[in-house]
Amino acid sequence: MSKKILTCSFVMITIFCCNSRAEELGDPCDLPVEFCPEDIDHNGEIGIDDVLQILLHWGECGDGTYRPVGDINGDCCVEILDVLQIINRWDSDCIPKGACCMQDGSGCIEEMNEVECNADNGIWFGEDSLCSDVFCPVVGSCCFDDGSCNVVFDDVCIDAFGAFQGQGSICATTVCPWPGGSGDECTEAVFADFGENYFDTSLATTSYPLPDDTQCADTYLNWGESQDVWFLFVAHTSQWIHFTTCDDQSYDTSIVLYENSCENQIACNGDGTGDSGCQSYYSNIDHEVSAGSSYWIRIGGLGAQTGSGTLTIE
Repeated sequence: MSKKILTCSFVMITIFCCNSRAEELGDPCDLPVEFCPEDIDHNGEIGIDDVLQILLHWGECGDGTYRPVGDINGDCCVEILDVLQIINRWDSDCIPKGACCMQDGSGCIEEMNEVECNADNGIWFGEDSLCSDVFCPVVGSCCFDDGSCNVVFDDVCIDAFGAFQGQGSICATTVCPWPGGSGDECTEAVFADFGENYFDTSLATTSYPLPDDTQCADTYLNWGESQDVWFLFVAHTSQWIHFTTCDDQSYDTSIVLYENSCENQIACNGDGTGDSGCQSYYSNIDHEVSAGSSYWIRIGGLGAQTGSGTLTIE
């Protein structure tokens, strides 16, 4: 085969391959414009040099094989609309911005570029990322059984068997239960654990505000001015928990459950069902707890009745 024939064959193969590749990729003008298309010269800023690039390619339109330099509004032609788009973003920068998670636990900051995020010892999650879409650990106060408090990450608190009081909380304003508390008030709650926890409301006082019985209508909460006692249960794993005052030697109890504060009531019950070997009227609550959260259990009696009994957690 002659050299001329070989050369022609190579050219034909090259043309065929290139055309096939072009067909595979399609019209470049059908693709979305690149990030910050106004920065035509890619120097990170939008200014006069970008306008000059448009003037150099004024009136050009793509023919299906390329997108002309200066087409920034995506219509594949260089015209006045492209100039107006540049003017609208004049003197702004073209640095990708997104969510930055501060590793010191102070939270997440949006609209931050990667260089600034790294300089602040943060973790950058990429262009256009949002804090709502990323996991960014935040420190908070952590209460321990001895009444002490430290500001740590939530997972550190849970691993140390503490009660995490919420992201952003601080020990200065956190009321941690006293060790060996009397249980008469929320701030003096007795730490409760799985199994039986003894209580006696006969010498307790009435705590305020009174519970909201709308969460357990028709269960005969009937709290009134009931004398009450408080327990604190710290969830170390996420699971369903059964709180009950079932005790055949006890009285007609009422129970209220709070999560992460003494004011955040999440459940209540006057007359429970499903337990066996109980007094005539007892109370119980089934609730799915979250690891690291604190749960206050408040026990009173129907129509202000008092007496002794057992809180069982299982």
